[in-house]
Amino acid sequence: MESIQTELNLYGLKFPKQETKLTKLEQKVFRLIPVGKENAITGAYIAKTLHISTRHVIELVRRLRLKHCDIGSTTNEGYYRFKDAKEYSEFMNKYSKEQARKNQVIQAMKATPIAQQIVIDLNNE
Repeated sequence: MESIQTELNLYGLKFPKQETKLTKLEQKVFRLIPVGKENAITGAYIAKTLHISTRHVIELVRRLRLKHCDIGSTTNEGYYRFKDAKEYSEFMNKYSKEQARKNQVIQAMKATPIAQQIVIDLNNE
């Protein structure tokens, strides 16, 4: 595995101060993703270029993010690397709101009749 430096130099401070190990396929995906939201490319384009499924692209991007790679995404335009702190902040704000909505659904689903039946069944075992 090749190492790539994935650090952001913001006002003289560098984050994170580590090298991240990426697989060869992760490297290919990362290199395909352009800098700047205005240059975003779709997961379908990445999938076609690398001859993999779009689901695999989604998983690879998830893994890249877990390895501290600065990758944003939009609903329609696709993936991009942050060109500045503003793009990062906008993405994180949007992503956090989406996660909050998902958490609301998870909590509601825990109160459905089938969920309640599962809890009763587990307590009776």
